[in-house]
Amino acid sequence: MGMQEAMEEFLHASKIPLSQLPPYQTIRVVMGNPTCDLDSAVCALVQGLLEYLDAKKNGFANVTVIPVMNIPERELRIKTEVIYSLKSHGIPLNLLTFRDQIDLQNVQSDANRRFELILVDHHTLEEEDLALKSSVVTIIDHRPLNPAWEWPNILLNVEIIGSCATLVARNVLQKYPDIVDEQLASLLRGPILIDTYNMLERATATDVDVLNALEQLGKLTSDRTETFNKIMHAKTDFTGLTLEEIMIKDLKVTLGIPLVGFSILVENFLMLENAEEVIEKFANERNCNVVVLIGQGMTKERVSRDIAIFSTLCNQFANEIIRALAESTRPSLDLEFIKEIRKEKYIIYLYRQGNLKVTRKQILPIVHRTALLHGFKTGP
Repeated sequence: MGMQEAMEEFLHASKIPLSQLPPYQTIRVVMGNPTCDLDSAVCALVQGLLEYLDAKKNGFANVTVIPVMNIPERELRIKTEVIYSLKSHGIPLNLLTFRDQIDLQNVQSDANRRFELILVDHHTLEEEDLALKSSVVTIIDHRPLNPAWEWPNILLNVEIIGSCATLVARNVLQKYPDIVDEQLASLLRGPILIDTYNMLERATATDVDVLNALEQLGKLTSDRTETFNKIMHAKTDFTGLTLEEIMIKDLKVTLGIPLVGFSILVENFLMLENAEEVIEKFANERNCNVVVLIGQGMTKERVSRDIAIFSTLCNQFANEIIRALAESTRPSLDLEFIKEIRKEKYIIYLYRQGNLKVTRKQILPIVHRTALLHGFKTGP
């Protein structure tokens, strides 16, 4: 059975309404992070498929595995590279389960069921999900563990490497190498290439080994760069998206501070009509007076990066973030001040980032630490 049939069988099984399941079922949910980027989406689906195959092999007829895309269904249209990748690998979008289609806390409180949560591509829960912490059984993540989060007695599959899909792919290669066909190898290759910027950034020996194994087993003939460029093209295709949608396309939040990722330079985003008003409205809706905007531009072979800090006027915390980013030595961002845009209620400071190796993954902990020093609270 090829990946497509296996995945489709699994997704059909995952869509059986919970109300139709007999009691004493185990509901095992595999969930990526709330950004639902390509890495999270692919990891949830493929790790979910593994859990499903395990249950089938071990004769657990009473286990239902559900991969959950951790966004409301209406936001899928914003995730252009996720749509592109799933469609081009024959995965039907109507078989996906979204966060607003399943009430996890409801499932958790059902006394007739056992609820197990597997987190992929993240290991901290949003405030509204803290109640789910007691149901987490496994974490698969590729970023350093946040010390404020204790995870005793659960299975931790955590390594600091380029992509979470590398860890999931390694699980597949170890347990079910026979299901690795061209489709599955290609599906997993996408996020590994995107997360390591075509193996130029943050790619570890593990990423390299797993990618090589996938390409050999799946007999992938297409060129890595061509694959990378196609997904990047889908990722930066804003056709039909509003500026509000572009802002939440790649959003991470730490201690209530939004870090907005753009696949264009912030400088170029700010030139778009009404961009400043859109940022101000975005901040107001979230009750936050500082927003960090992180841009990445790309010409043929060159990446360029910039950062802007949006804040309400006379905001001490914004100054502390700017100082922390400017004075950071490990890593050094090598910031160069470009301009400030001062309006009646807010100000935007724009900087060019000289060190092109530093991405949001390294910027987020700096913002997080600064917020803690400023008195923001953390942890479950």
